[in-house]
Amino acid sequence: MNSIASELRHRVIVQEFVESRDQFNNSTGKAWVTYKTLWGKLSGFSGKDLIAAKAAGSEVVARLKLRKREDITTQMRVQFKGKTYQITSPPMPDDIDGNTYMTLMLSFVE
Repeated sequence: MNSIASELRHRVIVQEFVESRDQFNNSTGKAWVTYKTLWGKLSGFSGKDLIAAKAAGSEVVARLKLRKREDITTQMRVQFKGKTYQITSPPMPDDIDGNTYMTLMLSFVE
């Protein structure tokens, strides 16, 4: 097995905010629902990185590495171990070839 692939050992839930409808097609409101459950690597920033991010006015606290996909957007959020994170920037391609992995920057949601 590829050593990089073995890094993706965290089970994360990607959620989207959708409008639900009843049997008569009437809107019943919007709610966060599970879009996909994926394998990824979620890592928090070091203290030094957090201080630098705060100084730059960023709320980013973690990064999530996933296999490359085209369907994850900044309108979605991620759940991992009971914590919820908002996706704050478009996916960034990996350094290897740009087509294997992507990295999402995450901010903590209260």
